[in-house]
Amino acid sequence: AENTSTEKIPHVPDHVMVRQIGKGAYGEVWLARNVLGGYRGVKIVQRAAFSDNRPFLREFEGIQRFEPISRSHPGFVGILHVARNAIEDCFYYIMEIADDTVHQQNIQGGSYRPRSLSGDIDRHGKLPVLECIHLGIALIDGLGHLHRHGLVHRDIKPSNIIYIHGTPRLADIGMVATAGEELSGVGTPGFIPKEGPGSPRADIFALGRVLYRAATGNRVGEFPCLPTCVVEDQDWPRFARLNSIILKACAEEASDRYQTCDEL
Repeated sequence: AENTSTEKIPHVPDHVMVRQIGKGAYGEVWLARNVLGGYRGVKIVQRAAFSDNRPFLREFEGIQRFEPISRSHPGFVGILHVARNAIEDCFYYIMEIADDTVHQQNIQGGSYRPRSLSGDIDRHGKLPVLECIHLGIALIDGLGHLHRHGLVHRDIKPSNIIYIHGTPRLADIGMVATAGEELSGVGTPGFIPKEGPGSPRADIFALGRVLYRAATGNRVGEFPCLPTCVVEDQDWPRFARLNSIILKACAEEASDRYQTCDEL
């Protein structure tokens, strides 16, 4: 949920922090302005927010894994700086800022609202078929790059896909882990296959569910049902082909899915 609080983060100069723009299970996200006037996103993860040390360390380990490759592909949110604050018992990272829903990268601090795929679906109900195809190609390419580095995302969902310069990017990468690493309590219901997260095929399943949401506007729990009037007649052949790809990506049995992003 968005929080427009202007409460300042301790030990940060007045001219730097602008306002808090998000708060989730794994930390706060702030809109920040550097001394040159450029805007950035800052995610701050406090140890005090967790009942034990493991989730805090898990998020930091995700950043450690992802930061070295974050600027190597246009499908990722670039991580620009990572630091720890022992006094406040927290760590934070500075990243590229998402487009504003109205003004793109012409950020206006007081009215800024980050553009995400989740927000696009909420506003439009569903996206045009061609836009869904371009979205899928862009995300698959980025996800494949992540997998080729031996990593998995583990929490792909519409709210974790943001737009920068109009390009969809995989974001909220605190769940990133080495492929095959067994961890419980990660991921989002509806986007997790029955075998659990932690493998490339599980990421492919989640991405298929994302494309289902984008193409139909339905809630993820309604999969594989289609709306009564999903597309115009002239778009039906292309939508039917896209839907067949989504169904295979989201197959219940991992062996029935696409096995790699290249295949998808």
